[in-house]
Amino acid sequence: MIKVVYSSNSLKVTGHANFDDYGKDIVCASVSSLITCTVNGIYSLNKNSILYKDDSNMIEIKILDDENALKLFNNLILMLKDLAKDYPRNIKIESEK
Repeated sequence: MIKVVYSSNSLKVTGHANFDDYGKDIVCASVSSLITCTVNGIYSLNKNSILYKDDSNMIEIKILDDENALKLFNNLILMLKDLAKDYPRNIKIESEK
């Protein structure tokens, strides 16, 4: 299962969806696409507004003080939540208190 833990300006993604075989897993591909598009969008606006780390086992994103980057980040969270509604056995979203 993919686990996403987020706060108002950061998120961590760990795990694998295990929806299908490697290379055919549409849930993993969706999460990867959403994150890649969001990070690239933020980078194109202001490279200094985001800290991004991907070590193949965990992805971490932290938004620094930038209103537009935060809007894109919040949109990412909404899209991940929608995906989790469709695939509750494969992705779990948790808010960090």
